[in-house]
Amino acid sequence: MPYVLVNPAHAEQLNRSIMRLLRPEHLRGGYTTDLYCSMVTHPDTGYMALNLPDEETVPIHIEAKGEELAAMLQIFVDDEAMTQEEMDGITTALLGLGGESVAIIDFIPASWQEFVLTRAEMEADGWFPDPELEP
Repeated sequence: MPYVLVNPAHAEQLNRSIMRLLRPEHLRGGYTTDLYCSMVTHPDTGYMALNLPDEETVPIHIEAKGEELAAMLQIFVDDEAMTQEEMDGITTALLGLGGESVAIIDFIPASWQEFVLTRAEMEADGWFPDPELEP
């Protein structure tokens, strides 16, 4: 499973906004997880990575409106970490797929590809210094 590096100030909210596409807030009922995938934090830098499944497809809920994801992605646009065109493409595509299954990893924008790392790359960069502490 690939890891996508994300600013720690936004990692959890991005993760949560992805989950809202699968199960909108009004349908959660307090018993399901609030996050789509696991996250890891670099022990030295504090940077975070989302561990996105690369072979799993998940259903976009037919009632998902995507406001939370759009608001989250707008932060990345404002920080110049993503283009407006990339954001518009992601939100339009995902919302047009309501009721269908998708691989979330397929929606990583081109400008983020250098921040998509393998487990081996993460290990070489010191993300997992103690094997007994690995998630």
